[in-house]
Formats: sequence, C-alpha cells, structure tokens
Amino acid sequence: MGDMHFSQGDGEISFCGAIEMSGFLALKCEIIRDGMAKYLTPMGPTMLHVNPIFEIGPVEPRFSEWLVFEGISVDESGRQHYLDSSVAFKRAVLNAIDYLFKFGYSKEQSYLLLSCCPCEARLSSIVDPPNAVVTLAIPTAIFDQDIRPQKNGPSAGPRVMRKPDVLKCNYDGSLPVTKNLAPV
Repeated sequence: MGDMHFSQGDGEISFCGAIEMSGFLALKCEIIRDGMAKYLTPMGPTMLHVNPIFEIGPVEPRFSEWLVFEGISVDESGRQHYLDSSVAFKRAVLNAIDYLFKFGYSKEQSYLLLSCCPCEARLSSIVDPPNAVVTLAIPTAIFDQDIRPQKNGPSAGPRVMRKPDVLKCNYDGSLPVTKNLAPV
C-alpha cells in the first residue's frame, strides 16, 4: 500500500501533485487456496513471476460528462517514437494543458489541476504501429465554466474569486480528532 490521496489524476502527472490525506485503511483479504494456479499465468522462470489482479472498491463521485484529449507517440519536434505510450501520454497531457490555457487557466494551474483532479487516462491504441495512442478524459463538472468547444470560441476565462488572503489558514486547532477504532 502506498500513501493515501484524497484526489489524484491517472498517472499522478506532476509526480507530487496529488492531494495527500491522512487516514486509516481497512483491508479485506480472502485467501483462495491454490488461487495463483487457478487464476494467474506465470510470466517468468518461476511460479512467483505473476502480475497481481485486484478488485477496485467503490469510488465516488462518478462523473457522466468528459472532455477527452488524445496523444500519439510523436514528440514536440515531430519525431516518431515506436509504440511509446509514455510519449503519447505526455502529448495527451500537453494537449489538455494547451486547451485549458485558452480558457484563462495558466499552464501551471492546468498542470497541477491534471495531477489532482479525477481525470482518467487510457492506453487507447497500440494496433497501428508505429503509433501508440493515449487518451486523457477530464470530467467537465469540476470546472466553474463550460470548457466544451463552442462555436463562438473559448469563454473569457475562469470565474475564480481572487482574494488577497487566499493562502491564509483559518484553522485554530479545535477540530475533533478521529481515533483509530481498529483493534491493535
């Protein structure tokens, strides 16, 4: 298990841009006798060379409308990288950053937003060599404006309230502390 994140976009794009949180983890495991032999195929010289499988628990909120950005394995200079999904992922992210810039977000804001918003990345195609295609889907509901393409072009920009004390913390230390109820 790694560290807990309140929110993180697929790929944790800025390496440390997820919103960290503290918390307790209740992990439920069921031992399946001979489960590795029943469900997994060894991919190496021993029976222990297997890739794990797991079931994801419920994740909320669920979003229904997404704006999807595509990247192919061609870098900024036009050089083709044969089926390189990391280059395709980078291109999808840069396409999203450039798009959000047109709506008034700085490139730095967009970069950090993509690191911690519930965006979803997919390896969308590897069947068309030399291209690998990655898509990055961003839920439109997280924005304070409509970021979908419109016939009149992008709107004037985000309607973010700017206050000089935005970085001031109002925490006075009086919040309740949650105790770990798990048996020790």
